[in-house]
Amino acid sequence: MRLGTMLCDKRRQRVLMGSALTWGLLHATTAWAQPAAGAETAAPVDTADSPEEIIVTGVRRSNAKAIDTKLNTPGVTDVISADDAQALPDRTIVEALRRVPGLSVLPATDNEHPRDEAATPVIRGLGPAYNNVTIDGVPIASPGTPNGNLGSMGRGVRLDILPTSMISELQVTKTFTADLDPNAVGGAINLKTRSAFDNGGRPFFTAEGALGMANDHGQPRSQDPLGRRISGTGSMTFGPDHMFGVVVSANYQKLDSFTDTHMTTDTVHYDFYSSAGVLQKNNNLGNGIAVPQQDKYWYVEDSRQRVGATTKLEAQPTDTLYGFLTLGHYRFVDTMDRNEVILDPRNTGTVYNQTATSGSYPGGDVEVGYEHANIITTTNLAQAGLDWRPAANQVLSVRGDISRSTYREPLDMVKYMTGLSYPAPGSAGAITTNAAKPAYGFTYDTSQLNQQFAMAPSAYYNLSNYSGLYWRQGKRSADDDIKNTRADYRYNMGAKDQGLGFALGASFTDDRPDYNVWRNDWEPNNTAGSLLLVNAAGPAGAPMKYSNGLNLLTIDPAKAWAAFNANPSWFNLTDQSSFNNQDNFKHTEQTVGAYATVAYALDDFHAQVGLHNDSTDQDTISRAKISGAWTDLETSSSYDYLLPSALASYDITHDVDVRVGASQTIGRPSYDAYAARTSISFTNASDLGNPNATGVSVTIGNPNIKPRLSTNVDLAFDYKLPNEGGGLLSLALFNKDIKDEIFTASSIGYTYQGVTYSNAVVSTPQNASNASIRGVELNAIVNSLEWIHPWLRDFGVSGNWSFMQGELSVVQSSGATRTLSRLVGQPNQTRNVQVFYSDSDFEIRLAYNRQGKALRSIVPDIAWQDLYWAPREQLDLQASYKVRDSVTLFGEASNLTHSRLTSLVGPNQNLLKDSYSVPTVFWVGVRFTPDL
Repeated sequence: MRLGTMLCDKRRQRVLMGSALTWGLLHATTAWAQPAAGAETAAPVDTADSPEEIIVTGVRRSNAKAIDTKLNTPGVTDVISADDAQALPDRTIVEALRRVPGLSVLPATDNEHPRDEAATPVIRGLGPAYNNVTIDGVPIASPGTPNGNLGSMGRGVRLDILPTSMISELQVTKTFTADLDPNAVGGAINLKTRSAFDNGGRPFFTAEGALGMANDHGQPRSQDPLGRRISGTGSMTFGPDHMFGVVVSANYQKLDSFTDTHMTTDTVHYDFYSSAGVLQKNNNLGNGIAVPQQDKYWYVEDSRQRVGATTKLEAQPTDTLYGFLTLGHYRFVDTMDRNEVILDPRNTGTVYNQTATSGSYPGGDVEVGYEHANIITTTNLAQAGLDWRPAANQVLSVRGDISRSTYREPLDMVKYMTGLSYPAPGSAGAITTNAAKPAYGFTYDTSQLNQQFAMAPSAYYNLSNYSGLYWRQGKRSADDDIKNTRADYRYNMGAKDQGLGFALGASFTDDRPDYNVWRNDWEPNNTAGSLLLVNAAGPAGAPMKYSNGLNLLTIDPAKAWAAFNANPSWFNLTDQSSFNNQDNFKHTEQTVGAYATVAYALDDFHAQVGLHNDSTDQDTISRAKISGAWTDLETSSSYDYLLPSALASYDITHDVDVRVGASQTIGRPSYDAYAARTSISFTNASDLGNPNATGVSVTIGNPNIKPRLSTNVDLAFDYKLPNEGGGLLSLALFNKDIKDEIFTASSIGYTYQGVTYSNAVVSTPQNASNASIRGVELNAIVNSLEWIHPWLRDFGVSGNWSFMQGELSVVQSSGATRTLSRLVGQPNQTRNVQVFYSDSDFEIRLAYNRQGKALRSIVPDIAWQDLYWAPREQLDLQASYKVRDSVTLFGEASNLTHSRLTSLVGPNQNLLKDSYSVPTVFWVGVRFTPDL
């Protein structure tokens, strides 16, 4: 008997058991009426007490497959099948993951990129830097999530660039075992690809095409109204005795949309004043009335394209030998046009006529900006593996992996501003210190969450008062190269093996990320002729919803750059040497891992204990200004951890099992944290030397940063529901005590070259004194409500609720400790509910997701400046109808309620920091899955 046949028989037995339960995980909700990638054919439910059988198709088949994996995996694991990941309107893997109990998702969190798409998952309140991501068990390179604020890249795989079409299962492991990479304080996500030997090696093919549209598109400039999506996956076996197999998967998607954004400043956000209207600083809240520092509007237009291709070649020459080679190419292109208007009082030392919700400034200014960026992220991978079974209960596995991921963001920017004056020719920038003019004075209104600045339309629309501030070109680049090899030997460790077993393994990983950024900045001098917005204005008309009827002003970039190119002598090239050096780094991280596990299993009991040794050496080359010259500065560090783990499960009855786990894991710091650097960034070149400049950001590295060390305890119960309802109830409890927790500390004020910038925000990675998180996860799915009434046999419901309580102690500059009630990125709760109807031809489901309030960032010395993500809800709808045995029509709608993504700040965490719209997206299409 061949290995593939043995595996398929085991899978089929488990699926028969899962199908008899008609059950699956919460996130298992597919509308596919034909078998999808990796799906086995399941048997009907035993319905001796029912007048009709409940047929296991579509969502129920998907549930059965996912629950089978969950119940046959040690520890606490949740699974999303390929059917489920592709059936809901989740365009990427990270969006699909928010359906998992205890998981939430985050967008890019800087102040330069839009947030209408999720980029990274949060497992049990712990962000991407805490979690390990693999493809078929081996690591994948990633450039991290872009962060224009810190001018660098962070650790963590960007799952928004990987398509759902490449997987057969998404496996989320929440309890650590010794064979896993220990960089998994939150958990581990494994993307399992399809095998040609699945389903007994039968040929398989599915393809779909769809047209889509975002309800937010075409403002302020026209965009392609129709999105396009096409994907296909096929597999077959061939050769003598069908010993060879091939799987090919490809996808393409394009969608245009915009997000409108309303916010205050990027740094201090709000001012407080005395009863006499005099500006206060830091923790002095004066009369307690908050006044926003700016009123800022963005319209960010994105044209996003995703292209991916995966090829997996397999060979099974004997019953005991199996090998594979997987090649993958994934490319994500986001062509972004950002249009910006800022209403600014500029001189905020005194506020006038202040009440609890209003006041005025006698002067002000307006900035109008434009940025064009072409963000290109590419990931290439090659994986190979060999499994040899010298005996039925032994497996020797060898894996090798090479992957490379790149991030390129070439950009150009233009900005115009009122109240400018220009310096003499040379290298000085435009002068903004006296920009506040009486014509742009205004009253403000803070009676609602979204502040309103009432500026005179006659002054705002006078485009002859706007002069050119800067013309910029630059580029951000990030690369990550990973090489990994590992070998594992397992004796008597199979899912059905009993008695004593053990496993041994070793791995080596070489990880080499690097980051580079540069820009040129040209600003007009006093020889310049007319550089007015009236001669370079773009389309107007997009509403600024909270500005008393004002519309967005825009720039025509072609006209603006034509004026620059025609008159180069009118501009000074400012000194950007600090910007072009201070954030750049190269990092090398080499990790040797080794583990041993001993297990013992009976029919109703399984236990295993293990040790994992992690030994890591790293070198970082950063740039520092020494004796007036930028010089490479190298730092090195290393660490060793011996990490224990233990798991046990027991079937209390046929329907109830209990699982318990304990382990220690680590969380590696971000790559750039090790760089010995101090970087400072100014919004405008002329802000250098202005102690009251806003938008000044400082990043300081910490070569002595240590990994987190987490002690984890898990307890879980699973209850198989009776046949008449079918399903599973799950309860999981967890606690994590984290030593040397890492957070990005922020402080206000910084002295640079003899000038103290009072509004500068200084960011430094630090180890907190301690942190902990504990939580409860409840998961329930009922695939048929026939037990309530026979009329409800085709209806089902699923839901999960996770509650998390964290604690984080941070050290202030005075040496005192401040304790927060959650970790950075951790929501207090997540909820998912799905209701579906499914018969042999038609399926419809409604999915609800809620992420609770979450901590976004910390300012240790000034508690009211901590940022929080506001709670957010989303409602999605999907329906499909099988018109023929192989043809299914489907429709999808995501974010039906047009919910926004909002951040809050302030003493009571109820003041607006920023609010981003998230479009409602519609797709209609056809899926073709022939019975081969």
